[in-house]
This record gives sequence, C-alpha cells and structure tokens, in this order.
Amino acid sequence: MPKQRHHWVGMRMVKTVIAVFICGIFGYVRGEPAFYSMIAAVICMQNSTDKTITSSVNRAIGTLVGGLYGIIILYGLEFFHAENLDLLRYTLVSLTIIPLIRTALVLKRPSSASLSCVVFLCVTVNHNTDSSPALFALQRMVDTLAGVAVTCVIDLLLPYHPKPEEVAAPAEPPATTDTTPKEPKS
Repeated sequence: MPKQRHHWVGMRMVKTVIAVFICGIFGYVRGEPAFYSMIAAVICMQNSTDKTITSSVNRAIGTLVGGLYGIIILYGLEFFHAENLDLLRYTLVSLTIIPLIRTALVLKRPSSASLSCVVFLCVTVNHNTDSSPALFALQRMVDTLAGVAVTCVIDLLLPYHPKPEEVAAPAEPPATTDTTPKEPKS
C-alpha cells in the first residue's frame, strides 16, 4: 500500500492567505478596516476554481440582497422615526428574514440565503445607530464584493493541483461484442 503524503500547507491555504493579505492592503490604502473583504476571501476560497466561483457568486448575491434589504429597512425605520424602538425594529428585522430567504429561492440561489440573512442582520442590528446606516451598508457591500473579486482573481491565477485521489482514472473503452462469424482455425 503506497504511503500517503500529508501536506501541512496546501494550495487552498496559500491562496486564502494571499487573498486575505491583498484585501488587508486594499483596506490599509483606503484607510478602512478590511474585515468584511477578508471574511469574503476566507468564505469564498474553495478547493477548486469551479467551487470558488460558485461560492463567490453566492456570496455576491447574498451580500447584495442582504445589503439592499438592510438599507430599505433602515430607511423605513428612519422615515417613521422608529429607529430607536427596539421591539419594533427586532420584529421587523425578524419578519424580513422571510422575504430574504424567498428572494434567494426565486433567484435560484438557495445557498446565498444564509449569507443574505447574515449581511442583513449585520447592517440592521449592529449598525442601525450609525450616522448614516445606508452609507455603512453600501461600504460593507463594496468591501465584501472586493474580497469576492480578489479571491476569484487569486484562484484563477494560481494553479490548482488536485490530490491523487481526486484525479479520476481515464475511462476504459467499453468492451465490444463482435458478432461477425469467425473462421475456424485449422
């Protein structure tokens, strides 16, 4: 039986570290914390480019849907001067989870549902008292989408080397049944 080699650091880890670092540099240059773009990099990087792209698309959709719903709710609370009525806010926030999940299903992206809910809750619960909650939501959406973009670029630029057990053996051609009569050997 062949001895399996275990790597302490694989390409997914290396690519994740590079993506997180680049997100950090972008945040540093902008003078903003890179928290949300770094989280997006960690969540989106997967063990194959196809999976990374799928995860990134789901993350982007979840971010946009959750952020937009968050902005709508925050503006609604502000319009009715109800932003400090916690019981009303929590009721409205809780009930909004239904259309959030439904939107993900309508978009045929059920995997983005939980992400849209997380973004929505982050915007409406943690940052409802910011001087401009909508601006905060937009900035966080941009940060997250930047992290998604960085992750996709890094994953596409650096090669993916599948593990030996992930490489499928080439398929053998199907056995043919020859029905032509054979001449008897003499």
